[in-house]
Amino acid sequence: MNIEGGLFTDLVVIFAAAAGGGLVARLLRLPALLGYIAIGVLIGPGVFEFIDDPERVETFANLGVILLLFAIGIEISFREIYQMTRVVVGSSIAQIVLTASAVYPLGVYVFDFTSEEAAVLGLVAALSSTMVVLKTLSDQGELHSLHGRILTGILLIQDLAFVPIIALLPALSGDDFLSDLGFGLLKAGVLLGLMVILGSKGIPWLLGRITALGSREIFIVAVVAITFVSAAATESLGLSAALGAFVAGLLLSETDFGHRALSEVIPLRDTFAALFFVSLGMLTAPEFLADNLDLVLPFVACIIIVKIVVTAVMVRSFGFLPRTSVLTGLGMGQIGEFSFILVGSATTLGIVTQDFLTLTVVSAVITMALTPLLLAGGTEAVDRLGHRVAFLSPHKLGNRNSEEQIPPLQGHAIVCGLGRVGHLVAEELTEHKVPIIGIDLDPYVVAEWKKLGHTAIYGSSDSETVLEAARVRDARLMVISVGDPIAAWLTAQHALRIAPDLDIVARVHWRDEGERFQELGVQEVVWPQMEAGLEMLRHALYRFHTDPSEVENLVDNLRDHLSFGESDGLEAMMERDSGDVPIMDPEPEPEPEHGDEESPPN
Repeated sequence: MNIEGGLFTDLVVIFAAAAGGGLVARLLRLPALLGYIAIGVLIGPGVFEFIDDPERVETFANLGVILLLFAIGIEISFREIYQMTRVVVGSSIAQIVLTASAVYPLGVYVFDFTSEEAAVLGLVAALSSTMVVLKTLSDQGELHSLHGRILTGILLIQDLAFVPIIALLPALSGDDFLSDLGFGLLKAGVLLGLMVILGSKGIPWLLGRITALGSREIFIVAVVAITFVSAAATESLGLSAALGAFVAGLLLSETDFGHRALSEVIPLRDTFAALFFVSLGMLTAPEFLADNLDLVLPFVACIIIVKIVVTAVMVRSFGFLPRTSVLTGLGMGQIGEFSFILVGSATTLGIVTQDFLTLTVVSAVITMALTPLLLAGGTEAVDRLGHRVAFLSPHKLGNRNSEEQIPPLQGHAIVCGLGRVGHLVAEELTEHKVPIIGIDLDPYVVAEWKKLGHTAIYGSSDSETVLEAARVRDARLMVISVGDPIAAWLTAQHALRIAPDLDIVARVHWRDEGERFQELGVQEVVWPQMEAGLEMLRHALYRFHTDPSEVENLVDNLRDHLSFGESDGLEAMMERDSGDVPIMDPEPEPEPEHGDEESPPN
């Protein structure tokens, strides 16, 4: 069956199919991108031939890659990646070298490739999919997890490494490549340096001027323009266009315009990202897969296992816990989209055959499709095994005398999670002479905290062993500020089991979560979204010169009744507990001083 009509008809078919595939996937409780890839296989040239020329939609698919990486760049903090430079750079380089070295003999002795083909295979296997991994992490809410931040940094370095890797291909065909390699690296370094220097100043200045115009339309166009100019700049020098968009997003994330830009780009990102994954499915050759299952399946299994093991070992060698190392390895278990370019170039140079190209593309699509399942299933499996298998234990005390290294404190505070919120709380408590023991999964955060002269434990706060080491029985207060809701819940549960009278302050992400914490026995639950709304309400009423005592009573009552208890709604609350709130006419008198105070970010 062949539907004629050119590009427009192709887009109609793709979007309709993507909507159906995504819906089915969600109904089956699978990631939407799996539905996109599966429907792409069905409508592509290998099955029903609704789309007989996938290259016609390739441009639109590339738009999806650029917009997705830009949006993810905004969600990621450049400072977070910079703080992990050592592990990110070291693990990336080691992973590329070791993966290529491990895959080469597999290609020669197991799959009977020539030495040149095995070398190309090693280079292909060394690269992972930035697009798929970051999309999966974003969908699962794990972009800001420790393994999510490590994966983001490693993938960023891998994208940069594509320049010398692609430059190695001519050497395999006997050509001189050293001059091209050196020049390519120089261009890449200069360009990225200029982007960081100019972008950190130029982007905020430009968006500040545009914001002053008050035009939402011009703001959106300017953000999209910044994205594609950055992408074009990197692509013109032989780098990935997506890399340029990602760097632009990172720079924008450090400005005051990041969240607004993200909200405006999200609809475009999701629309064109669907195009990418559908077109990815169309690249799959079902007939090749059916005829070569005995080759493809062992090939895919070997690639996944090698990459998971190599990455996990590398991350573990930098001092991270086995759990973090394994989850990072699971995120790297696929062949990246750069493999299409790499193998295509190798085919043009006559290094590999067309069958090798097809094998690589089919295997890449399969490994990409398996990535969401590996990350989701792997995370669940590791969490379940963590408390039973010593190697996967979510805590590490360093040595048997670790408990003795903790000072004999009484009435101290335990801060679980030393991220932005936890670090702020810990610093202020320290300023007020409150003895603190911090707990965090990131060894580098713990190391920095110890450098400041504070007591900290490297481990997971949801481990009873770690809590015992933090002398939870003798603590007066626990502050739970970990990003993982499950870890936060287990931390509170285990802490109250050990010390039933412990006073706990916990940060939650949803109202239901807060109610469960209170039922568990947590005395104070902080819901950042609600607190932000109450602060906005307070400031709004002050601007209309509402009586300060009236405002504070209203806010207190709203917090009591709307946070985690029964509520009849805002209007009922105001009538029942505060009466009518009088809105006075503005008068030229100074506002109360506390009306200008901002609550600290949660």
